[in-house]
Amino acid sequence: MTAHHSASSDTLKCPTCSCIHHAKTDVFGNRKGRGCDFDVREIFGITATCPICLDDCTEVVALPCGHVLCKADYQRMGGFVQNGSANNNNNTQENNEESNDSVLITVRRAGQHGVNGTYRRHHGDAPNRYTQLGRFNAADVEYCIEIRIIDGTKFWYLTCHTGNPSEAPVDFYKARVNERCAYPSRVTWEPATLYGLLPSPRVAVSYFE
Repeated sequence: MTAHHSASSDTLKCPTCSCIHHAKTDVFGNRKGRGCDFDVREIFGITATCPICLDDCTEVVALPCGHVLCKADYQRMGGFVQNGSANNNNNTQENNEESNDSVLITVRRAGQHGVNGTYRRHHGDAPNRYTQLGRFNAADVEYCIEIRIIDGTKFWYLTCHTGNPSEAPVDFYKARVNERCAYPSRVTWEPATLYGLLPSPRVAVSYFE
């Protein structure tokens, strides 16, 4: 089987089901270690064989559709992998938390299904802003996890932006910032508006090579 490239350099096509995914956001890395909350093989309960090279995967990348492939073929398809290791044994977790570009924020089981997926920081974004592309009310939107200060208190907000500056963002969920953690984990999420359908999301943090 050959690798499937999409027309846009920012997207790639799943070689198994042909779903289109964003090349930089919608992936899970399989590295589990200090500071990581999950291994992709534990999430999907798999022993992976890459559909492109047909080898058993020792380094797995999983797409949101649930299909997996080896990291090498994922990169050949145009998928983005952060250079260097965010989990170098000589680094502390605090050092890892400063490397925001290598962080994946995974949102699962939210009642507002559109917010579920994998968020990451892109070059040029604010340090505490993580995004993924998606759809809401039949429109293309950018889902975002960001910090806001409300009456002197810091909150994480899970929201979406249409790209139209005249339209206010749609807020779904919020959580008070845990000052001991640089990322939106180990916090309690609750609906921010009526769009934040229950159940509230479960959020995990991982570091992606």
